[in-house]
Amino acid sequence: MPMKRLIFSLLLFVVLDLNAQQLFTNSKSFDIFRNYTRWGIQLDALAYFPADIDNPDKFSFQSQLAVGYKFGLVYNLSFTDNFGFRVGALTGQAPAINTYFILKTTDTGAENDYFHKKGAKYSALFGNFSFPLLFEYRNFSIDRYILNFDAGIQIERTAAATINEVYDTYYVTSVSNNGSWDFDLVLKIGWYYQFKRLMMQTNLVYKHRFVNQYEGGYGFYNLNSDPPAISGTYLQRGDYIGLSFDFFFHKRAREVDMGCRANTQSQQVKKRQQAAQKAKEKARKRQEKIKKKKAKKMRKKAKKKWIFW
Repeated sequence: MPMKRLIFSLLLFVVLDLNAQQLFTNSKSFDIFRNYTRWGIQLDALAYFPADIDNPDKFSFQSQLAVGYKFGLVYNLSFTDNFGFRVGALTGQAPAINTYFILKTTDTGAENDYFHKKGAKYSALFGNFSFPLLFEYRNFSIDRYILNFDAGIQIERTAAATINEVYDTYYVTSVSNNGSWDFDLVLKIGWYYQFKRLMMQTNLVYKHRFVNQYEGGYGFYNLNSDPPAISGTYLQRGDYIGLSFDFFFHKRAREVDMGCRANTQSQQVKKRQQAAQKAKEKARKRQEKIKKKKAKKMRKKAKKKWIFW
């Protein structure tokens, strides 16, 4: 679909543009990640793309965007400061059908037009499960923020569902899925932000499915038209775009790094600073001791000159 290509192009443009502007810098310490748990909580708010249907212009029969959600646990595994791997276990609901249409009086012979627009029909509550497997690149871009880009696959279990809709004697649709395991492509781009008690990650997420999530058909019957019945297919692929929020919690209380107000220090950083402070204090005492010895020698020398005179 053109919308899917547009979204992918925008994500690619953002990444290339950030690199071109040379926003990245390695001057700050990645020790901050050691202050937080590797396990985190993920919450996703998703907008599923409209389904593909036959004869969409007939009776203004259209499919619409539908809202879905996911939530669960994620786990971050760092290979280096900049590269890591992420796994997760999520559950939620996905829309199976979301359509509207208008039947004119000339189509039905009734006294009034029929306008049909209902809310989306969903899979079973907590029926869909997904397991993302993503490689992550991250780097400091501007103060307080750490840019991240994730890419990988998602193993998804689509819940079995059979949904039928009937509108008077004019319209009927049936959408089904017997339950299936599929692989999806997942892309994310966003930011890490450190607070006093937790680290939050916000991402723009895009998922592309390689097979349809729900398939079915529809039909209009008993119409005052030629032919009096029209039917077609309904294909809900399951692609979406949305916002993903991840929360990682402090292992224990830390001080805040004054060099970067939002970045908390790790124990390693604190130990290095304490060692540097001790070395500085030791050097200061050594210099004071040397000065005292020189002053004592000068006083003795001055006393000998006075006696000789």
